[in-house]
Amino acid sequence: MEKSKGNALLSHDPEWTEFRHWALCFVVCNFNVDVGPEIELVYPETALSSGDLSAITFNSFPERQDTEPAEDLNFHFNIRNNSPDIPLHSPNQPHGSADTLFGSCVFRQEFDTMTKRSYNQKSLVLISNYDFPAFYSRILNIITDMGLISDPSRLEAVCSEMKTWSPPAIGQQSLPLLGYLLSLEIPPHPSFPLQGLMSEPIPGTSSLPFFAYEPVGAWENLLPHMSSITELYVTFEKLVLCEPVIVLSKSPQRSSELVSCLIDLLRPIPYAGPYKPYLTMQSEFFASSQENGLPKHFIVGITNPFLLKRIMSMSTTKGNESTPHIIYLSNGPQKTPLKQNHSRHGRRHSIDLDIPGGIDPQVPTKRYLKSDHTFLNTLDLSLKNPKSGIAPIGHAVRRHFAELSAQILAPLNRFLATNMSSSVPITPGGNPGYANFSEASFLQSLSKYGVAVKFRGQTPLQRHKARDTFYEKFCRSPNFYSWLEMKVTLEREASAGLLGRDAPDKS
Repeated sequence: MEKSKGNALLSHDPEWTEFRHWALCFVVCNFNVDVGPEIELVYPETALSSGDLSAITFNSFPERQDTEPAEDLNFHFNIRNNSPDIPLHSPNQPHGSADTLFGSCVFRQEFDTMTKRSYNQKSLVLISNYDFPAFYSRILNIITDMGLISDPSRLEAVCSEMKTWSPPAIGQQSLPLLGYLLSLEIPPHPSFPLQGLMSEPIPGTSSLPFFAYEPVGAWENLLPHMSSITELYVTFEKLVLCEPVIVLSKSPQRSSELVSCLIDLLRPIPYAGPYKPYLTMQSEFFASSQENGLPKHFIVGITNPFLLKRIMSMSTTKGNESTPHIIYLSNGPQKTPLKQNHSRHGRRHSIDLDIPGGIDPQVPTKRYLKSDHTFLNTLDLSLKNPKSGIAPIGHAVRRHFAELSAQILAPLNRFLATNMSSSVPITPGGNPGYANFSEASFLQSLSKYGVAVKFRGQTPLQRHKARDTFYEKFCRSPNFYSWLEMKVTLEREASAGLLGRDAPDKS
């Protein structure tokens, strides 16, 4: 009882209220060769439960790591908040999450002849109720660029400056930190597309502002590790229909970056399932409310091949609606082919990723959307000649799929604008929505007005069937309702003048 009271007082300490508008604490984790990962420092003191501290330590280290020292690894993760004594300090929109703790991490490995294995492994983690990974990664890099990863005096200086910041709010904020002036732009919703793509330098500097939900990774760095360029289309379609996706890599940085980029690829459609940029064997992810312990819809990044086998076994034996799609990232960059060779796919990745017992090749899945061959060929040329200036790879990928998402939503926006009323707030989740939406009437409108999206098929009849099947699946997926909730919420906030005059177009 006394410990509980102490934790409650610790979490409500008024000295740290302003700091906890942005972050809960910094955690320094050390890998002890005798006992495993352990906590070295938590600053400021925070009433994290022992379970959450354990989850943070396990998530802050790679499950697979070369023995030779290398550059710092930057990755991010999220865990369920099991710390009842931690209140949510979030006075403005967008409000942070009371249910999830988000961790941004820098992992460093250094030679040390005094240790058993001749090197030290430490991680510095920033824990927050906000999912701002690119921004928080920049904070961690500023802290660690000048020296030690666990310098208490430097952490104290950073926290002192963060205490002077105004709470997160929609719009742009200028935030001083250790001689830097950071600019952060927070849009009205995480699923606003192309965040950070058209940023203008901060006046008087050459620095670009951070966007709160911009992707952490870059496609020009990730595509050379993928099986093929066309896998972008396969994965995009899986994401739109809210089907499960697994990213497997030897590097937690690469897996978490790709998960971040996949979430961004889908925008302005919000992915409705849980996502885990970096998932370990110790995760509570498998203790979900689902009967089989595995959610039906998810995106996860993993590095452990035994975890892959566990997830695939659970998904195939428990009757999940769809088998997860697996993206295998090679350990080193390679010449990415335009199309995937399915006959060699499983064998090559079993060797490259050290998967015990190998893996079976993925069965090609039913696809509905037609690939844009002009775009793919341009991307192929850009990857083969990165210095040619044919097209900026990251910009091209993000723009293309943001436009494709908008084209997919266009018939729904037209139908809702002309046939529906948003006055009655009912959706399957009980959130604001269009109560009288009729899937049959919407499909009829597709036949009448057509769509800009191109669908697969040799004949008009086949293409129309593919179109109708795709939209049926989308309208029955959780993604449809997450998009509908976002649409209605933003419409109401805009009509009430809550979004601000500079809010970007949501679709």
